[in-house]
Amino acid sequence: MSENTIDGGLFFRRVLLVALVATLVVIVLLNLQSVVHYLLVVFAGVLLAVFLDGMATFLSQRTRLPRALALGLVVVVLFGLLAGSVWVAGPSVADQLAGLTERVPGAVNTVRAALEGTEWGRELLGKIPDFETLLSHWADVARFVQLALASTVSAIVDAIIILFIGIYLAATPNLYRNGVARLFPLRRRGRVHEVLESTGNALRWWLLGRFASMLVVGILTWLGLWLVGVPLAPTLALIAALLAFIPFMGPILGAIPACLVALVESPLKALWVIVVFAAVQLLETYLITPLIQQRAVRIAPALLISIQVLMALLFGGLGMLLATPIAVTAIVMIQMLYVQDSLGDRDLPVLGRREKPAA
Repeated sequence: MSENTIDGGLFFRRVLLVALVATLVVIVLLNLQSVVHYLLVVFAGVLLAVFLDGMATFLSQRTRLPRALALGLVVVVLFGLLAGSVWVAGPSVADQLAGLTERVPGAVNTVRAALEGTEWGRELLGKIPDFETLLSHWADVARFVQLALASTVSAIVDAIIILFIGIYLAATPNLYRNGVARLFPLRRRGRVHEVLESTGNALRWWLLGRFASMLVVGILTWLGLWLVGVPLAPTLALIAALLAFIPFMGPILGAIPACLVALVESPLKALWVIVVFAAVQLLETYLITPLIQQRAVRIAPALLISIQVLMALLFGGLGMLLATPIAVTAIVMIQMLYVQDSLGDRDLPVLGRREKPAA
């Protein structure tokens, strides 16, 4: 075979490789939103895997059970708790949600009546279309309903994908860690394992801190709403606890339904609800969270709020939900790969680790 034939074959393979890469880049750019959404779903699965892995490791170390058996037991117990909670509290929660649905229109009417009593309120209401106007645009309403149904189905599919990714990653974590490490040169693989271990450790401590804060927020909110006599206090407290997973933004979102329900009773009661949520938020910010973060992950509030707003604007609700763990991951990697390795500052304490790394 001549030298020209060999050069021609090599040139053809290079051109083909460039064409394939260019095609892949174009496809990614044309479907950028879908690609980003998929990456967020995968990251949520990784976050679930970190949680399951931590629980399984803890159980295995305490009981001497094989890790695979411990993971299976953790998954069965979590599903059992979820199913048991739905079975025991489901009917009560469903009744309370039905009551919440019945009360929200009354609260909206109360707000509308209060706005109609002021000049700026009447001007604001004049810019909001009424129900009859919305019905006249039935095609727009139908599209909205269709979009809502599609979003619901998409959320269910995402949850299933996250569940399977989390279980499979937690079942064989070393397989995936080694796979990632093999993408790097031999001399760097040890450091890659350190970074992955530190990132998982930071995410695990962050999850532990958030779950503890959510539990305390739910209990305090329920007690506060019960003391001021707000109906549906357990359901509203559950909503507040779940939304507390999102630092800073969650309590604001959680207060909205509680205020609407209280407005049906009286504006004074709605004011008391605001006081309750403000008190719970102050306790969480200045007492509960600092105590938890003595062992958990601590991120500067201004940085965290900025990241949440940016992720919400770029990627919607899922982006805001995952903004903090993504920030934790990015900070650990910047600390270890840039500050420690590139800048040589080996004394920098890594996020989520109490001890300083060895020099």
